[in-house]
Amino acid sequence: MITSLRMYSVAPGAAHAWRSLFGRVFADVGVDIEFITHRWPEPIDALWKMPDLCCDFMCGWPFSRGEPPMQPIAAPVPAPPRYEGLPRYCSEFLVRESSGWTTLEETFGQRVGWMAENSQSGFNAPRAYLSRYVSSDRGALYSESIGPLGSPVRTLKALRSAQVDVVALDSFLLDLLRRHDPAKLSGIRCVATTPWTPIPPLVAAPEISADVVEKLRAHLVRLHTLAVYDALLDDALLLRFAEHDADSYASLEAMAKDAMHRHYETIR
Repeated sequence: MITSLRMYSVAPGAAHAWRSLFGRVFADVGVDIEFITHRWPEPIDALWKMPDLCCDFMCGWPFSRGEPPMQPIAAPVPAPPRYEGLPRYCSEFLVRESSGWTTLEETFGQRVGWMAENSQSGFNAPRAYLSRYVSSDRGALYSESIGPLGSPVRTLKALRSAQVDVVALDSFLLDLLRRHDPAKLSGIRCVATTPWTPIPPLVAAPEISADVVEKLRAHLVRLHTLAVYDALLDDALLLRFAEHDADSYASLEAMAKDAMHRHYETIR
């Protein structure tokens, strides 16, 4: 079995935190899972199609649609107070501080960048949020829509280099950057956030034994009660892991349908 924890290994310090945490988890549970390197330009959805994938993060929107079908294990609960001890996250709309903009509305008419069409935080959530501003008189909010930019790091680079003027990214990923590599967000400002939605869960491929999945689930949801994990959870910016709530992820496809109903099929 393999894992990469690519989604939230957004900086070297964050990658080290995840490997340290899950290296201990796998050893304590007694499962043999190899850490592999999987990064851009390889698309992240190629990772989710690997039959031996076990205990890796998956975007909640494709997960909710079963693309591909995966076994849920548990959901991370971020430690920052704004998450209120819940397995949730949002998208943050980011601009350069030098723009002087402090509201999302001020970005309209500029160039918007987006990460990937199958991303909840990088496309579906911001599209649903922006669709509220569309009207019969204004079908497009931006002068130019640039994407897919492919990965969170590339999306941030496009913003910093002025290739685009506003982007939306995963709040937990950004909080991990604020903890482990704050320089990457220097000169960047958040001007709006989308509503909270269920955070990307840890999943396993259909071929992985149900016994392994249950072993991991049972251990992960009690990590916060084991003192030996305190520092490891803290370094990964986690409070705990929560049981999977299948019903909550249905809201993600509802967001997509709402944007489509408003004739806002893509970010524009």
